[in-house]
Amino acid sequence: MAKGAIDLEQSQMHMIDDMIEKLDIQDGDNILDFGCGWGCVPNYIMSKFPNVRFTGLNLSHEQCEYIRRRMQEPESYLGSGRFTLVEGDLNEAQFDEKFDKILSVGVFCHVGNLTNSFKKLASFLEPGGKFFLHIITVRTPNNISSVYTHKYIFPHGRYWNFDAVPSHNKDLKTIQRWYLNGINYSTTFANWLKNFDDSYDYVKDLEYGIDFAKFRRIWRFYLIWFVSNFASCDGEINGNGQFLLVHA
Repeated sequence: MAKGAIDLEQSQMHMIDDMIEKLDIQDGDNILDFGCGWGCVPNYIMSKFPNVRFTGLNLSHEQCEYIRRRMQEPESYLGSGRFTLVEGDLNEAQFDEKFDKILSVGVFCHVGNLTNSFKKLASFLEPGGKFFLHIITVRTPNNISSVYTHKYIFPHGRYWNFDAVPSHNKDLKTIQRWYLNGINYSTTFANWLKNFDDSYDYVKDLEYGIDFAKFRRIWRFYLIWFVSNFASCDGEINGNGQFLLVHA
C-alpha cells in the first residue's frame, strides 16, 4: 500500500498497473500468464487494453473451475473471447504460437527447478519478448523453505534468494530487478487476517477437507506469523522480488 491505496482491492490494481509499466505491455500483445490463479491479472489488464490477448496456464483444477465460471459472466473480460484457459503442467505444456510477453505472479515459490522452467518459458517467448516474474524473496545467503508451510500451507514451497533468478541465465537473463520492502506484504497479510476474522460466519461453512476449527488455527497462525515475518528487520530481509527477463 505504498502508493496510498485505501484497501486491498485498490492496492492490487496499483500493483498490476506497476507490472504493466515494467513489462511494457502494449495494446495488441499476446500474453501468457503462467499460473494465472483466479484470473484477476488478465481480467484487469484486458479491461485496460481492448486488443490484448491472454492465455492462462494453471495446474490448479479448483482455480480453473472458478475461472471457467467467470468466463460465463458477461461483465468479465475473461469471457470476452480474448482469454484462453489451459489447465495443465508447465512441463507438459505446448502452444501453437509464441507470446510477446510472459508474466508470472507468485507461482515460482512453488517451482523447484529454475533452469528447466526458464528453458520451457523461453521456448514460448517471441524473439524480443519479455518475461516478468514476481515472487516472495529473501535477502539471505540461501533459499529458504519452512517445515510449517510445507506441511500445512504450500507443499514444497520455497522462498528464493534475491540473487537466485539473476544467477540462472542460460535461456533467459535478468535485465532489471526490483526489491519490494516486506512491510508492504506484512500489511497485506494483516488485511487478509482481518478479512478472514471478519468473515467468520461465511468461512466457517466452507469446505476445507478438515475440521474448520483446526483449519482456522492453522490458517490464522500462518497469517499472524507472516505479518511479523515480513515486517522483521524493517522489511529489508523478507519481501517480494520482481525480475524482468529476456532471451539470453
